Amino acid sequence: MDTATTAVTIVSIIAAIAAKTCALLSLWLRLRWRARRERAHRQCLLGVAETVAANGRGGRVEFDDRYGDGGHVRMRVTCAPDRRLDSAA
Repeated sequence: MDTATTAVTIVSIIAAIAAKTCALLSLWLRLRWRARRERAHRQCLLGVAETVAANGRGGRVEFDDRYGDGGHVRMRVTCAPDRRLDSAA
């Protein structure tokens, strides 16, 4: 092998390693971003649930989570009827 062929081979190997490293880094960054987003989403839902529970008027929160490829969250907040209105009637 001459010097030019050796240099091209080494550069090709380094470029292939760099491409795989960049692909792996992009996947890791995407996973990290998604984990942070889901953590923030979970904190928001927990905040809503705690607020309804702390209200003290018998409120109820139901969650219907379907995650996977097409994430789906359904939240139903049910509040008890106001007792002051019932007693006034």
